[in-house]
Amino acid sequence: MSKTTQKTSLQRQFNPVKSKLAYLEECFGQLQNGLPTNKKEYIVADRLTHSYIKSCFLMIVQRAVDINNAIIEFSGKTPPYQKFQGFRAVQESGAIDEDTLNFFEHALNCYQKIANPYEGIPPAELYDVSTLLLQHGKNYAHQIKNFFQDTVSTLPIE
Repeated sequence: MSKTTQKTSLQRQFNPVKSKLAYLEECFGQLQNGLPTNKKEYIVADRLTHSYIKSCFLMIVQRAVDINNAIIEFSGKTPPYQKFQGFRAVQESGAIDEDTLNFFEHALNCYQKIANPYEGIPPAELYDVSTLLLQHGKNYAHQIKNFFQDTVSTLPIE
């Protein structure tokens, strides 16, 4: 495969990630707009607010998992069954840093609790992790964008 063909292929491969990143950005806006300004206000909020924040949280984490899977597939490998392993593989590829990996490992534990109808997560903890998700999630998106820009821009064109 020529370098030009390889670069074109990388750009095409990036398109699914790019669209997932755009959707991720939209989810950040929804979470930020729905999350009350302080924890106390969130704790006393109605069930609809709590459900909305849970849904936003789940969507953001799942979208990051989808992006990880696209990156792993892009490298020619099969995405792992475990969501944790996907984040580790993406971190090992250099796409995200260790701090981002560590946060998402914690977020995945919360994700499991939220998704499990018999477990759940206390409102105060969900507020804290959702606030952190805005920060670390946006950092994740920024790192992924940079990773693809660096990957595509470093390929020589014939």
